[in-house]
Amino acid sequence: MGDAGFFRGTSSDQDGRFSDKEKKLLKQMKFENTLDRKINMDKINLDVIKPWITMRINDILGIEDDVVIEYIMSQLEEKDINPKIMQV
Repeated sequence: MGDAGFFRGTSSDQDGRFSDKEKKLLKQMKFENTLDRKINMDKINLDVIKPWITMRINDILGIEDDVVIEYIMSQLEEKDINPKIMQV
């Protein structure tokens, strides 16, 4: 026990039990062809579409949920957006 109780051997990346669930879902699901197109988010003014996103989410959920809206906005503010991951 000179190794302070740490496990030796394979890492979590190498162990099949800890595979990336997101990658597995992306392989299983079918997506629209429009989600394959890249979008330059630098050309999109998020301040303009935020009110529409807020209204649309409130209509879909039937309630006002700030957590969902802020999550969506944080996803859209990232540089490299993968729309397939957003759909998952």
